[in-house]
Amino acid sequence: MPHVAFYITGHGFGHATRMAAVASALAEQVPGLRLTFITMAPEWLLRLNLSSEFRIRPRALDVGVIQFDSIRLDPAATLAAYARLLEEQPAVIQEEAEILRRDRVDLVVADIPPAAFLVAQRAGLPGVGISNFSWDWIYADYVRAFPEHSPILDAIREAYGRADLFLRLPFHGPCDAFKSIRDIAMVARRAQHPREEVRRMLGLDGSRPVILLSFGGFEIRGIDFDRVERLGDYCFLATQPTPRPLRNVRVVTMDGLKYEELVAQADAVITKPGYGIVSDCLANRTPLLYTPRGEFAEYAALVAGLERFGVSAFIGTQDLLAGNWGDHLDELLRRPRIWHDLPTNGAEVAAGILRAYLP
Repeated sequence: MPHVAFYITGHGFGHATRMAAVASALAEQVPGLRLTFITMAPEWLLRLNLSSEFRIRPRALDVGVIQFDSIRLDPAATLAAYARLLEEQPAVIQEEAEILRRDRVDLVVADIPPAAFLVAQRAGLPGVGISNFSWDWIYADYVRAFPEHSPILDAIREAYGRADLFLRLPFHGPCDAFKSIRDIAMVARRAQHPREEVRRMLGLDGSRPVILLSFGGFEIRGIDFDRVERLGDYCFLATQPTPRPLRNVRVVTMDGLKYEELVAQADAVITKPGYGIVSDCLANRTPLLYTPRGEFAEYAALVAGLERFGVSAFIGTQDLLAGNWGDHLDELLRRPRIWHDLPTNGAEVAAGILRAYLP
């Protein structure tokens, strides 16, 4: 049976959910497919988004971006951690290559740890990347502030150059370290249940606009929830706990309910733009109120995509943390609902391309 190993960064949830979508589409096209995920992303997240059987090996082949909280990033700590990772990388690559050979893996897919392509090459396997950005692009701004870490960019770009193919998603950076690039459609998740059904499951009566708070799995910190509680005209949903119970904030557990269902039933989402939540909002036509996300180059590309294809508005960090959401939400919900079509079959397209690499 064909066997595919997915190496996925543990940074946020969006990388894991979109690779779960690709793996699911590939499993439909390749009967008997074996799947292994090598990632620090939580196993429950993959199980929620993938019905096929799979194995998971917790291992970090990159460091993502180290964060103080859901909004504030720590570039210095990120680069220091990556420098330590590079010191250990030769032994890790050798060990991973031996595991892939032992497990009779046929293909490596990565989103988007650079070392995954070095592992694939060492194991004598094809390596395909799928993403809308590369870590050298993200880290370039950090290295300008900490030039002593410039060798990190060289190492990342050299590793990406070993990939056989890079499938580039919309709202992307240059990704020019890859030698062969093919642009594909957005990988996105569409809700399968009507809004009214999901709201009944959540115990919502629909008397107030429902606003989903989405901060990528990080705890909600630093927000003045006393002021949020005064926004009685809105019902807020959160999947992370608030500091104390609030009259107008419902903390929900997933319990088998996929995140795109929460997005689709909401009247709007408050978030920092990441690929996962942006693609979910665009696919399900849910307006989005977004805040800055610090020094992260992907931000500008995602915001440009939102402004071109969706309905969105900006809220500054100060207003977000102060709980001054009311005027921003009122203005967003008054905006005309003009959505522009965007293909969302990237998972199926990617699966068709990956299938050609399998025996």
